[in-house]
Amino acid sequence: MTDTVDARPLRVIQIGIGGFGSSWAEIARKAEGITLVAVVDPSPVAREWAHAALGLGGDQIFASIDDALNIVECDAILVITPPITHHAVATQALMAGKHVLIEKPLAATMPEAEELIETAKRQNRMLVVSQNYRFRSPARTIQRFVGGGEIGSLLAVKVTCRRDTRSLWPVDNFRYQMQHPYIIDMAIHHFDLIRALTGRNVARIDARSWCVPDSPYVHEPAMAAVIDLEDGVPLTYEGDWATSEPETSWNGDWTFVGQHGRLLWSRGIDGPQKGHIRFFPREGNPYEVDQDVLPFADRLGSLQAFRHAVLTGESAETRAADNILSLAVVIGCVDSVEQRAPITLA
Repeated sequence: MTDTVDARPLRVIQIGIGGFGSSWAEIARKAEGITLVAVVDPSPVAREWAHAALGLGGDQIFASIDDALNIVECDAILVITPPITHHAVATQALMAGKHVLIEKPLAATMPEAEELIETAKRQNRMLVVSQNYRFRSPARTIQRFVGGGEIGSLLAVKVTCRRDTRSLWPVDNFRYQMQHPYIIDMAIHHFDLIRALTGRNVARIDARSWCVPDSPYVHEPAMAAVIDLEDGVPLTYEGDWATSEPETSWNGDWTFVGQHGRLLWSRGIDGPQKGHIRFFPREGNPYEVDQDVLPFADRLGSLQAFRHAVLTGESAETRAADNILSLAVVIGCVDSVEQRAPITLA
């Protein structure tokens, strides 16, 4: 994934520049090999910000996707809009013949995700999901360590993520009102990492969630699940966005139990790239695992991987056709909570 493969810049229009989208636009504006040719947002405040902060001219800032596509030439669309709009926005971009990088989750429902994948296939365009947690040094290191067999046969996994977000966002933030806020907005990262780090898909999930009365969340910001991976390896998962316990990093604390020992990933509260990885072999002394050095990390890693796929025609790691299996875990988890029963994933 280097510029020696193809020196052409990728011309990108970003849809959605409010809130999280503003930081995405700043990344795209500075990224090597990326040219942010235009932005789109219906909010006048967001458009004013784009002019002041990004230095874009009036001919690069639009209120509608149609206007941007009719006036500006581009290769790809970056979709940073609310999940319920992903299907409509990405469909319009694909039908216009553009490659699409979409912020997680791929779509709000499985039928919408499947339709997007079929549309991308018909249009012969890349549809890729940004799963930025994969592009972090500790995650890549564990993927290599577990995949290389150093831990031996995987026997069990435990994941815990605790964050106190009760005052993290403005009081009118959508997360405080949404149903299943932790599962939909946070657990997607870890569910995708489970697949990436273990090399296995999820076969079954049994989850429960609960309210936290001293929080602004209208719905349930805490949950736990027992998961069976496809070869029967058990995994326990706990997530809490209104914790009163010591916090973990956003990556969470991970324990992998294998025949040859235990691999622990923890710390990193002061930065997602700074996690601590130690291996405790059955025989011999524990040691810290040297972490991989990444050329591009986090969201920039997602963006550069997308660029590489578009310019070379190679399949992207987080292509929608694969990422739908991560989305399936999220939707299965929601179904399990609502039905108070285990869900088997097809």
